[in-house]
Amino acid sequence: MLLGWTSRSRHFERDALPHLPALYRMARQLVGAEAADDLVQETFLRAWKYFETFDSATNCRAWLFRILRNVWISRWRKSRLELPLTETGDEQIEPYYDWEDEFLRDEMSVEVERALSELPADYRLAILLADVEELTYQEIARVMECPIGTVMSRLNRGRKMLARLIRAYAESTGSNPKPEEFVRRKP
Repeated sequence: MLLGWTSRSRHFERDALPHLPALYRMARQLVGAEAADDLVQETFLRAWKYFETFDSATNCRAWLFRILRNVWISRWRKSRLELPLTETGDEQIEPYYDWEDEFLRDEMSVEVERALSELPADYRLAILLADVEELTYQEIARVMECPIGTVMSRLNRGRKMLARLIRAYAESTGSNPKPEEFVRRKP
């Protein structure tokens, strides 16, 4: 069904934009803080372009995560073919967006971020979608374009790997943190 410009804009604002903080949080985990803004922007541009194909009876959040994943994969494939540019040393001022506060409120500890970054990409994505974004197995399977059994396997293996990495970090620093200490919460 073709929507008029204003109607389409209202539906997009109502259905898609509320998920911006979650997509930004995921993008930061996938590509780091430097490239997260661009990844999210491209995700929302594609979502807007294809919004008429979105079935409003389905989960918009899962649909957006799937687009984010596809954009991330496309960028990764493209970047493998590019030569790295030398840095100029000029510092850039990073823009601040008010929705970043929501993301930063539940920011993960340095230890967890480090451990997550060491996981294979498919395990990291599955864990983030399940444990941070709280998507169902079915939604994760759609986002990752794989069977539910594969999602369950990646989550199981990924969580075990993550626990080993966190334990190894704790042993190397001589600390014995409790699991709840790995998530920093702002007051």
